[in-house]
Amino acid sequence: MKSGADGPKSGARSDKSARRQGGGGERLYRGAVRGFSLVFVVVGLVVLGVTLANGGGPASVGVLMGIAFLAVGAGRLWVGSRMGQ
Repeated sequence: MKSGADGPKSGARSDKSARRQGGGGERLYRGAVRGFSLVFVVVGLVVLGVTLANGGGPASVGVLMGIAFLAVGAGRLWVGSRMGQ
């Protein structure tokens, strides 16, 4: 049997270089976060629009939920952009 002291495997080197170059997994994660954040913003706008079109006031549940969705989506986009710097 061979021992593990033969040195690094070629796969280990490619993993390290992929991490240094912002590998595919991290890129996919950032894209997914950005996509879901945009969905939250759109859902918030739709909830606000429907609520206001149906006569909802400033303290109605629909307006508050729409603002909450907008805040979560926009906040996550902002945090994501700050983390990338």
